[in-house]
Amino acid sequence: MALVFTLIFSLFTLGSGQWQVFGPDKSFKVLVGEDIVFSCFLSPETSAEAMEVRFFKDQFSSVVHLYRDGQDLYDMQLPGFRERTELVKDSMDYGRVSLRLKNITALDAGLYGCHFSSQFHYQEATWELQVSALGLAPLISIMGHGGNIQLLCKSSGWFPQPTVKWKSPQGHDLPSDLKVNTDVQGLFHVETSIRVQDNTGNISCSIQHQDQDQEMKLNVWIGETFFQTSPFYPVSILLGVLCFVLCAGIAGIIVLRISFNRGKIQRELDWRKKHAEAEWREAQKHAAEVTLDPDTAHPCLYISDLKAVTYSSIHQDVPYLEKRFRRKCVVASQGFQAGKHYWEVDVGHNRYWGLGVCRDDVNREEIFETLSPENGYWVLRLNEKNKYFTFIPDRIDLSLRTPPIQVGVFLDYEGGTISFFNINDQSLICTLTHQFDGLLRPYILCEAYSATPLVIFAVPQTSEEEAPPQMASRTTDADDLRPSAQVTTPFLSKSNAQRN
Repeated sequence: MALVFTLIFSLFTLGSGQWQVFGPDKSFKVLVGEDIVFSCFLSPETSAEAMEVRFFKDQFSSVVHLYRDGQDLYDMQLPGFRERTELVKDSMDYGRVSLRLKNITALDAGLYGCHFSSQFHYQEATWELQVSALGLAPLISIMGHGGNIQLLCKSSGWFPQPTVKWKSPQGHDLPSDLKVNTDVQGLFHVETSIRVQDNTGNISCSIQHQDQDQEMKLNVWIGETFFQTSPFYPVSILLGVLCFVLCAGIAGIIVLRISFNRGKIQRELDWRKKHAEAEWREAQKHAAEVTLDPDTAHPCLYISDLKAVTYSSIHQDVPYLEKRFRRKCVVASQGFQAGKHYWEVDVGHNRYWGLGVCRDDVNREEIFETLSPENGYWVLRLNEKNKYFTFIPDRIDLSLRTPPIQVGVFLDYEGGTISFFNINDQSLICTLTHQFDGLLRPYILCEAYSATPLVIFAVPQTSEEEAPPQMASRTTDADDLRPSAQVTTPFLSKSNAQRN
């Protein structure tokens, strides 16, 4: 009956020249920390470029992302969603719009909707987002002695609120007290306690989500020795005092040992710093001329003087080319298939960027593909303030003491390495290793609003006798951005790449 009603309604809307909105047809289940994409489309196909497109949570006025008059209106967003959403508009002229929501939190769970409105018609679709987080393994503490033993079981980082139980050796639930708290991220912290008055044996603390079979369990053995009063109790007190005195003396020795180790660690750090500086100076000897290819840039990326790239939410009117990326990135005109090559990029204080190389035959139509070596990318990325990461092939998070403003990229093709240097403190950020094959191109990702352009700078030439220069923040100069004569490698289509 419902199917018949849907068909009748569809025929009515088609006959009246109106359209319907279709969103996700099921509830989404996602883990905390992951990204998710919601897609909505119009049927029949109708351009949504001149419409208002609103993604909301729980109610129409709670804006997750708003598109109106050809622009994204970020000021209308709920504070919790700012700088976490991206509207994918590549198929908007066909009536399809996708919203990428990054770094899911427990607070994101709830009902979502997409609302399309034109001058004469409006409609929306809704769906549910279910979020879960598997917390830490439980920890059991034993308190008290004699006939008054208390067991305390703790765990944190759960969503939604888990079920917590004490179980007897036979698997029966035991009565216990439960305390539940939430942190600022909406994650649950649970604490349950139980009193034991005899030799219970093997009991366990079990934690799991109500709708999942996966269980975290920790066992503890409570035997007769916990309830016996030792005849040597006074002697144990005396031994405790003697142990305290002995430990105090040992502590003095440990302090001296720690001081010695700190000096050893500092010498190791100094050696590593000098080694990294030497690597950086050696890399600079292989400076390469790198210029950006505007024909590969996403329409939202504006290329200046073939050296600088800036993101804008306004699409440029550019021709469709086979080598143009649908992801918001650009590659260089130059391609490397042998040798050593080094270039530098000023990333400024921008919060979203990626630098490195990619194979020339990567899938340029793909938007959500992971920038990992298995897909042909060797890239260092920053996606939030001071959150740097790369893939080798799994994601590896990096902790940097000094956030880089200028980054040096060094490709050793035959050596099978690509290294990233923080020019501001002459340190090595990371090195990725791979047995390269095929043509590689310098790659820049610029997925979100950039306060300043990402600029490729001319590398200062230094000799081995020169000390490493003290790096200051560079300023963009027209002469620096003017490319010199350079032989470039043409784009290889997939068919040509396979023949080669």
